[in-house]
Amino acid sequence: MSRRIISAVAIAAAAALALAGCSGGGGSKSGDITFDKDTKAKISFSWWGNDDRAARFEKAIAGFNKEYPNVEVVRNFNAWGDYWTARNTEAAGHSLPDVVMMDAGYLGEYSSKGLLLDLTPYRDNLLPLKGVTDNVLGSGTVDGKLQSVPLGTNAWSMMYNKDVLDKLGIAYPTADMTWDELDAFIKKVDAAGASSDPKIYGAEDYTGGFPNFIYHLMQKKNPVFTKDGKPAFTKKDVTSYLDSASSLRKAGEFYPIDRSISLSPSGGFLAGETAIWFNFSTTVLQAMTDAGTQNIGMVTPPLEDGQKSHILAPKPSMLLSVSANSKQPQAAAAFVNYLVTSPDVATIFGTSLGTPATQEGRDAVDQQPADTVNLDYLDSIKKQLTASYPILPAGYGTIEAKWGDLHQQLQYGQITTKQFADEFFSEMSMALGS
Repeated sequence: MSRRIISAVAIAAAAALALAGCSGGGGSKSGDITFDKDTKAKISFSWWGNDDRAARFEKAIAGFNKEYPNVEVVRNFNAWGDYWTARNTEAAGHSLPDVVMMDAGYLGEYSSKGLLLDLTPYRDNLLPLKGVTDNVLGSGTVDGKLQSVPLGTNAWSMMYNKDVLDKLGIAYPTADMTWDELDAFIKKVDAAGASSDPKIYGAEDYTGGFPNFIYHLMQKKNPVFTKDGKPAFTKKDVTSYLDSASSLRKAGEFYPIDRSISLSPSGGFLAGETAIWFNFSTTVLQAMTDAGTQNIGMVTPPLEDGQKSHILAPKPSMLLSVSANSKQPQAAAAFVNYLVTSPDVATIFGTSLGTPATQEGRDAVDQQPADTVNLDYLDSIKKQLTASYPILPAGYGTIEAKWGDLHQQLQYGQITTKQFADEFFSEMSMALGS
């Protein structure tokens, strides 16, 4: 995007913020911003998803209109790829919808361009977000400004297939495992599953995904990205992390990379050929569906050496933002508050948008087996959910994909961990401007 366009977007954002402050009784004091429930307004709302999600939103909007009968919500949705193409075009013309479904990977980019409204002044009246914790809101707060509100959350987890482990006669992994103990567990599964057809492995290489590296950094209380979207970790951090699994990698103890690629995008766990899977907790439904069993357990990932408790963060599965160009920010803020906190919305969606952000919403879910596993896990770790998930910078998707590509080369023995780190930082330099 050219500097001229970015400048225009920033000017439009500033104008929209000014309008928000002077309309509807606004001002610098949050208590001044109000919106009468009988006031007529028209707001636009866009999200990504399919027809099923659209039908559920129809029900949710009908519930909102019982409270705000004169607010018309104009709906629009697209598939994931088309959604961001449309939003990026609108962003260039400072014409985003009033309410925008936001993804954590795009939040930093849209925020840095002044496209999103600071919702902090709306908190006292229109956006109280009752029941949403500060660490959840932290994942939508950029430079002290609440620019996006998590609609649903999840947490990093270690899932295990009970059917596989029962068949092999191996005890389930526990929440107090260390990485050394997990390595021993993986070897034990490998040995027991060697005679199976196909062979059963303990896990795929757990250093293969960037989210697990983020988890690793958080356990050490290290930041992941700086406030200006640059990496807060070093090449040494990367090589040390990758080298921590080198003995298993060199010994062929991990699930074979050839087999993993042939099964892509499902992988060994979803095929029922590995016992362990690291992923966010709401993906347990995918695990049960693809692996063909409801017997999926979930515990925290391993502890670092000397660590007695985990440092976990609720990651937003998706968020809601109000655009800076909105001419109806009060109505938009009221709509966001309803979608995030209404137990009726949680009843409509269950955990399909992520785990509801409030306890009242979680209690309203008509639990299916996957919901029960996910909600029980989140309840078991609530005292360890002490951090906010890092704000992901513009270009995050590119660097996450690069990590995966480089890791495949590492598993094939085509590059060293040092070369991995060098190439990864080179990619970040281009993607993040670091």
